[in-house]
Amino acid sequence: MVGGRRREKDAYKFKQKVSVYDKFGKPILSATDSSNPWWALLEGAVKKANGKIGKPEIFPAATDARYFRERGLPAIGFSPMANTPILLHDHNEFLSKDEYLKGIDIYESIISAYASYIGDTKDGASREEL
Repeated sequence: MVGGRRREKDAYKFKQKVSVYDKFGKPILSATDSSNPWWALLEGAVKKANGKIGKPEIFPAATDARYFRERGLPAIGFSPMANTPILLHDHNEFLSKDEYLKGIDIYESIISAYASYIGDTKDGASREEL
C-alpha cells in the first residue's frame, strides 16, 4: 500500500471461474457468421436500426455468455454503445443521451427479430410447444 491506498496493479485481481478455452486449449466461441442464425438475426436487427456491429472479439468479463458457451450453448454478448469513451465502472462513467436513445432503438429491433424468429427445431416441436 502506498499512502494508505493500494497500488492500482494490486487493487483488483481477476479470478477466472470458468475457462474460456475448451479441453484442447481452443477458445470457446460462438460462430459469428451466417452459420449461426442468432448472429444473422442480431446483425440484421442492428443494421435495421441504423446501428453498426464492430469486429467480434473475446471480452470474457463483459457478460455471462461465457457460462452458456462453456456448456455448448451459442451465446453472444452485445452492447450498442458507440462513439463513447470506454469508462466501464470508472469514476464519472457516462453515456450521452443520444447514444442511450439510439441503444434503445437497437435493442427494440433485436428483441423484435429474436421474438419473431421461427427456426427449425431438432425434434420437430412447434413453437407453441416450446
